[in-house]
Amino acid sequence: MTRSKKAIRNFLLIAVLLFLVMKLNGLYFSPVNALHASERDLHFGPSEIVHSFDHGNSRYFLTRYEDMISCSPIDRFLGVFWRYGAGHGTNNLKERPLFTSYRSREGDWLFYGIRNDASITRVEIEVLNAEGETLILSSDTFYENMFYIIWEGEIEDDALFSQVFVGLKAYDGKGAVVYDSDFII
Repeated sequence: MTRSKKAIRNFLLIAVLLFLVMKLNGLYFSPVNALHASERDLHFGPSEIVHSFDHGNSRYFLTRYEDMISCSPIDRFLGVFWRYGAGHGTNNLKERPLFTSYRSREGDWLFYGIRNDASITRVEIEVLNAEGETLILSSDTFYENMFYIIWEGEIEDDALFSQVFVGLKAYDGKGAVVYDSDFII
């Protein structure tokens, strides 16, 4: 076998092995491809990507599919690859002026949702930190009516979300409260 034939054979063998390793480990070269693979596995979607943002070693996607919303994390792996984490869709309760959900990962809390009332211009979430102080986190940026708020809060290891979350408020452009709730979902 000539040197060029051996090189071609070895290249093809490496390509096939790389493909198998990627498929068996759920690795993708693109975070969008990893997101769509996650949705296929969950029988959800294909969703419309409303916005994406990076936080830590992950890229998050705010998405919509029919009457559902989600905010799925896609994790960077070995610097070149992407793999999906835990994603899910949540039904948007359109009778509420503001519908929200949350997820927690490695000490970070991600609150996300959708405004069903176009007059809402700001969302505030109240949480308790480890010292028992109330913090107010807010967002006035909406992406096709969706928003997110990240809290890198430290809480006690055994604390439940209900012990951390205090309240949720939405305001209109004049500062009047449009929605006030003591629960997030």
